[in-house]
Amino acid sequence: MDIQVELVDVSTVKKKLKVEIPAAVTQKKFDEVADEYRKRMRLPGFRPGKAPVAMVKRRFHKDIRSDVIQQMIPDSYEQAIKEKGIEPLSEPHLESLTFEEGQPLTYEAHFETRPQISVPNYKGLDVQAAALSVTDEDVQKELEKLREEHARLTPVEDRPIQKGDFAVIDMHGEHVLEEGHAPHGHKPIDEENVTVEVGGERTHEAFTTALEGMNIAQEKSFDVTYPADYPQKDLAGHTVRFTVEVADIKKKELPELNDEFARELNMESLDGLKDKVRSEITEFREKNRENDIKKKLLAKLAEAAPFEVPESLVEDRVDDRIRDLTYDIAVRGVDPSKVKLDWQKVRDELRPEAEKDVRAAMILSELAKTEGIEVTDDELEEELEQMAKSLKQPKEKVRQHVQKQSGLEGLRSQLQRRKALDFVYKQANVTA
Repeated sequence: MDIQVELVDVSTVKKKLKVEIPAAVTQKKFDEVADEYRKRMRLPGFRPGKAPVAMVKRRFHKDIRSDVIQQMIPDSYEQAIKEKGIEPLSEPHLESLTFEEGQPLTYEAHFETRPQISVPNYKGLDVQAAALSVTDEDVQKELEKLREEHARLTPVEDRPIQKGDFAVIDMHGEHVLEEGHAPHGHKPIDEENVTVEVGGERTHEAFTTALEGMNIAQEKSFDVTYPADYPQKDLAGHTVRFTVEVADIKKKELPELNDEFARELNMESLDGLKDKVRSEITEFREKNRENDIKKKLLAKLAEAAPFEVPESLVEDRVDDRIRDLTYDIAVRGVDPSKVKLDWQKVRDELRPEAEKDVRAAMILSELAKTEGIEVTDDELEEELEQMAKSLKQPKEKVRQHVQKQSGLEGLRSQLQRRKALDFVYKQANVTA
């Protein structure tokens, strides 16, 4: 196709193609489309395919013009980007479109391309990180957590409830109505064998105050006023009068920290348990330290290689983060569409981090090309197996999900960037 093309650099990544298709070319296409209309359209007084073309053009001018535009723009655009040797990141945005029969078809295609990235020095980068150490106190704290996790509740019969106890209660609650107000229509609250941690973080202070000092079989009534932002909507902003009866009192007993406790956890001795805990803490902190170092290395690379980040890629990354956010909301049993959030504000808040993600990804991809870092099919399969294990899903189901989201090549690119960052990490000069 005979076309005229001008490439305009709006910025380092924003481009504009000015395309003009000569009148002779557009007229030929207009006549071809008009002839197709003549063959298949019926006009009063004429047999199919026998109406004059001029009459067909007058009758269907708007439709013919639209078809010509839809047929000529994709072909001319593909030809234009090939002539200029450019690779757009996304579909173009068309502006300044003009065309009438007998005239040239002109338009502007706006799009973004990948920036030219000059890879900065990435070998032997200096970075500081917290010293890695695990003290006896750290180990002891984890052992105490294990004791808490394996604590037992034992009955208390010789004293009233005190803070730290677990009270088993039967309770009845009714909303307290303000004078002159009609009933709210709230159903009474009736629950049996409810275990309440007296003084616990999740226990309303009014319950702790009321229960403290009560004995088994004792009954008491008290009011609880809930704040307006209380998560349970039928209680938020209301006062409820509860009547409770203590059915049982229990206290938490922690197991002794000895060899017997260790054996309950499938360890031969307490010393063996301590070694295992120390090893787990060390492994956890090493991983966190490694992640912290890698973040600092990425920040150094980004600072040393300033370039314009394509907005289309940033928006795609924001979409990914929004998708992750809505998934997390849905997992908690909440309909994301009913959450009162200013989603545009959320997008604006996510954009800076999304830009950092894109910048880091582009630097690492370029670095991988420089070093010839590739991802083998075996490595790709191993990653799918790890994902399946982590998600507790069949490997083939995970594969289908990946193909639907970013495709296997998208996962391969992600692994390639991870390997590139590992390459930089292994050569960094890390000081504590």
